[in-house]
Amino acid sequence: MERHEASLLALLEAAIAQLPAVTVHSRAAVRTSTLLLTFDGHDAAAASQFLAERDILVPASNFYAIEAVGVLGLGAAGGLRVGLAPYTNLDDVQRLIEGLTAFLA
Repeated sequence: MERHEASLLALLEAAIAQLPAVTVHSRAAVRTSTLLLTFDGHDAAAASQFLAERDILVPASNFYAIEAVGVLGLGAAGGLRVGLAPYTNLDDVQRLIEGLTAFLA
């Protein structure tokens, strides 16, 4: 399961790196397969809503980590939380990448 999630995470991170104006706040060498994203000129809640309309569940908030998002300078709005799980597949990741690309277009 760990290898499965790690491979999907690597693919997702590589694709996100190609998107304009996206900041990935999850950079620890050892971590869960979860990303916290923010967007220059775009609200994370708007991204969450846009993706939800495409049946992609990625919530936006501070996730009760008010101190952490404060240190990151994200304010009360926090960011977009992208989490992969053992049941996440390549199609799910591709739909997310396509959705983020459309949101940022």
